[in-house]
Amino acid sequence: MKSLKICLLLYLALSLLIPTQLLASEELDQYEVKSEAGRDASRNVNKACWVGAGMTLIGTGIAMMWHSSSPDPAVFVGKSPEYIRAYTDAYNSRVKRIQTVYSCIGCASSLVIGCSIMLLVEINTAGDDCGSSSSSSSSCSDGTN
Repeated sequence: MKSLKICLLLYLALSLLIPTQLLASEELDQYEVKSEAGRDASRNVNKACWVGAGMTLIGTGIAMMWHSSSPDPAVFVGKSPEYIRAYTDAYNSRVKRIQTVYSCIGCASSLVIGCSIMLLVEINTAGDDCGSSSSSSSSCSDGTN
């Protein structure tokens, strides 16, 4: 009777331990698939193109909606449908994020350049107005126009 209890406890312990190990290995596989997909997406997306497209507001909007590249079909040879689905989802997610980040960088840089140019033009215009007329030199020294 005592050996039966030990066998039952051993069976229960193993029945709880084995599924947990299988889930852990499945999660590890999912992490590995996402890592591979992220690496491939980073390699395949043309970042300079998306910086250039982001210099227009339309390009930034397109980057948020459109996936410019798709995964290489050779990666899927001999893989299960679950692997293909997980890889494609992770790949598309990473591509969208990369495109959005780099197009926002392009948009921000064009805004900074545009504002800098407008500021320089305004400074030059204000400096030219004070130096061009001799009658208004007192108003330029006061800072009023």
